[in-house]
Formats: sequence, structure tokens, C-alpha cells
Amino acid sequence: MKIISIFLALINSLLAGLLITFLITSVDFQTSMAWWSAARILLAFSIIVVGVVSWLAMMVPVRPVLLALGSLFLVAIGPATMVWAFHRASLTGHMQYYMLIYGASLFVQGCSLLLGLSQGEDKISAI
Repeated sequence: MKIISIFLALINSLLAGLLITFLITSVDFQTSMAWWSAARILLAFSIIVVGVVSWLAMMVPVRPVLLALGSLFLVAIGPATMVWAFHRASLTGHMQYYMLIYGASLFVQGCSLLLGLSQGEDKISAI
């Protein structure tokens, strides 16, 4: 299970970096409230941090509490992203399917990391 979460950590971290870039360069960043823009950037940065911690857990011992909190964060933020995409679609009439896929990917990464922790997999070889 940790292999799946590591793969999704790479993809989700890259997508979070792209979202940060998109948020900073968009017109919406300049017209929206500062706290809303800061919250979105902070959430995307948190996803990158959880991805980095997941990667580090494969190489060095990391406290299981830190991994569990990160995976619970992803399990919560994944469906919240999907609900936000539906909410935005109901307001604007424009469905953002990529956000639905991204939210599902975050949810699967969090669940696979939690399952990997519950199975007690300490180190996994690539063989």
C-alpha cells in the first residue's frame, strides 16, 4: 500500500505545485480576498509537505503519528475538494473535472498511506 501512496504523493505534489503556480498567476488571485488566496496556497503547500514526508518515510524512520496525521489530512481534504468542485459548478455552471480527479487522488493517497501504516510495513523494497 505504501508503494501506491508514494506514487500518488509524487503526482499530487506535482499537481499541488502546478495549482500554486496557477493560483499566483491567475486574475482570481488579484481579485479575491487575501485570506482566501492564502488559504488555498497554504493547503496546496500542505499537500506537498505530506508528499515529502511520505517519501522520506521510505528512506528514514519517521514518526508514525506524523504520517497518520498527514494521511488523515489527505482523507479529509480529498472529499472537500470534490465537494468544492461541485459547489463551484453549481454557482458558475462550469464543472472542473480535473479537481474531482485530484480530490479522488488525494483521498486514495491518504487511504493507502493509512492502510500501509496499519499493516505495519516499515520498509518496502522495489524488488
